[in-house]
Amino acid sequence: MKKSYLNILIGVILINFLFVRPGLTQMSDELRNLRKDMEELKESQKAIQKDLQEIKNFLRMRGLLPEEPRNVIIDISNKPYKGNENAKLSIIEFSEYQ
Repeated sequence: MKKSYLNILIGVILINFLFVRPGLTQMSDELRNLRKDMEELKESQKAIQKDLQEIKNFLRMRGLLPEEPRNVIIDISNKPYKGNENAKLSIIEFSEYQ
């Protein structure tokens, strides 16, 4: 009984090694073409990002796009709060209840 299980196991292993081709292998030309396409996409993305930044700068110079705030400080002293008084970060929710 044990011998038949061993023979079946050895048979399955041999079939896997001898007849099953690895699914992840690709021909070198296909791989080279994929790498080339990926590099072209990266270059295209960089060009789009550069154009977008130029558009943003142009709109800011014209005053059509507001400057991004660098440091936002909101005074919440003497306001109700929950949590640690000395926390480094505060999440503030502005709501209007009618």
